[in-house]
Amino acid sequence: MKKNLFLSLFGVFLFFSSIQSQIDYDKVPEVTRTILINDVHIQKSPGVDFGLGDILIENGLIKQVAKQIEPPYNAKVVEADSAYAYPAFIDGLSYTSISKSEEKEERPKVKFKGFPPNDVAGITPEMSAKDAINYKEKSIKNMREAGFAISHVVPRGKMLPGQGCIISLHGDNSEDLLLQENVSQFFQFKGARPVFPSTTIAVMAKWRDLCKQSNYLSQYEDTYKQSALGMQRPKSDKTLTALIPVVKNKMPVFMNTPKVKDVFRALTLQKELGYKLVLSDVQQIMPALSKLKASGAMLLLSSKLPKTEKDKSKDKAAKDKPSKDEPPKEKGDMEKGVNEVAGVANERTGEDDKKVKPKKEKQEKVDDEETRMLKERKAKSLAEYEAQAAALEKAGIKFGFSMISGKPKELKDNLTRMIKAGLSEKGAWEALTTSPARILNIDKITGTLDNGKLANLFISDKPYFEEKSNIKFVFVEGEMTKIKSADKKKKSGGSGDGDMDKSLLGIWSYEAVIPGETNTGTMTISNDGELAVMLLADDTPDEEDEGTDVVADGSNLTFAITVDAGGMDMELTFDLEFSGDSFEGTVAAGAFGSFPISGSKTSSPE
Repeated sequence: MKKNLFLSLFGVFLFFSSIQSQIDYDKVPEVTRTILINDVHIQKSPGVDFGLGDILIENGLIKQVAKQIEPPYNAKVVEADSAYAYPAFIDGLSYTSISKSEEKEERPKVKFKGFPPNDVAGITPEMSAKDAINYKEKSIKNMREAGFAISHVVPRGKMLPGQGCIISLHGDNSEDLLLQENVSQFFQFKGARPVFPSTTIAVMAKWRDLCKQSNYLSQYEDTYKQSALGMQRPKSDKTLTALIPVVKNKMPVFMNTPKVKDVFRALTLQKELGYKLVLSDVQQIMPALSKLKASGAMLLLSSKLPKTEKDKSKDKAAKDKPSKDEPPKEKGDMEKGVNEVAGVANERTGEDDKKVKPKKEKQEKVDDEETRMLKERKAKSLAEYEAQAAALEKAGIKFGFSMISGKPKELKDNLTRMIKAGLSEKGAWEALTTSPARILNIDKITGTLDNGKLANLFISDKPYFEEKSNIKFVFVEGEMTKIKSADKKKKSGGSGDGDMDKSLLGIWSYEAVIPGETNTGTMTISNDGELAVMLLADDTPDEEDEGTDVVADGSNLTFAITVDAGGMDMELTFDLEFSGDSFEGTVAAGAFGSFPISGSKTSSPE
């Protein structure tokens, strides 16, 4: 992370303020963990509408939900202005916070490919997602902005990557995120080519063998504990030991089964071996519906849906669109050649250009019978995907959603498509809150807005499933995040500026007043297809810092910069108001307060 003097001063000040708080409590105000959300429409749980009321949060828990609550003396009051409060979403399975490995996968060098070491074969059930959690991962923020407060996360890998953990989507370090560790085993029908097991059949055979060996080890250990006389000490095996909770039905297996063939395979293995099963990230379930009901297995439906033809057209247009650095495409070589020849001919004959230009023949494309039938099959298949959630609800099967293959930004649109295909709004809320809470065995502490439960909720400006609604605030264990709405982001980003005041673009001088110091520098605001802000301190002209979450609305500009505050990352939030050729505003540093910043314009864009 770059550190110019301007940001370093903030870091030093915050660092020494934190030290001083341990010595002189009178000089640093105490941060309150009491919040009153006032005047909000409250949906306490799926299908239960409390109506207009207040929500009191204390120390990360819901203290009270009532029609009217007198604000405690130390409460921070959030005026909801008749917005809508919902329980925050719970993600049944994903890689949220789990960083991708940057190391290139090399072909394993093993002597016997039919009997490789377990880690080479992708069999590491003793590993824990806890060790791979990265609180700086952008996926946490993306999930939180989509309305999630909790994720069940698993390690990346092949057949048996390891044990899953339940994390809270807010924290200053990776340890803060952890709610519960080692709550599941994660399994995939994913081989380890070119070693055993490399095929689906081999993976199934290996899984059977591991479960049976683990069960035998468990029974032997139990017998040995009762009477060790005349018995050999059980051999240590970390792989088999990690699977003992599975064979004893104390730990569920989350099997990644997107295809219906995977679902049938998983149900067959569960019936044979008898462990707790959660079918996960399922994208095709209808052919296996009767077998699912008989098995008693739990289900996490994928939040992902196939793209519509309209979406595909948008993707193609975006792909074909030239980048900002690419010059506009000229006419094709053939057309250029024709025009050049025509030009020479005109010079010789004096004929009018219009007479020699090549004619463009308009052809109306008509689908043949085979193409028409293919389109009909695609449309039918798409409708079946969209209607699966409704069919599960009608069959009385409770399910949650997993985000392991889905994108947070597509969640609401996909849910809307499922609702149009027959899923009730109550069914959608259950799949996002109470059902995953039950599957993860955390329903006693979250999933609804009841007294004593975790203060995990979000506030939407309109009913969530209403068109153009936006999430305004997300609370994770009482920690509030203000969400910059999608309509504002659209105004400030992309190829146009929307309602942004164009006079903001250019180079500005700034002066920030920090206790004991005044710092100066320049701020460059540009929009070359995407709004950007760069800060450069006068004292360190070789180091620039780029703003994130840049949003411009009229004459107002907000953005954030992360600084190193004595070894701890802290986000500084800038809120600037422009008037003519000058601006004033504040820089918020969390619990340490805000500092004034002002400046004037030095040059406009060329």
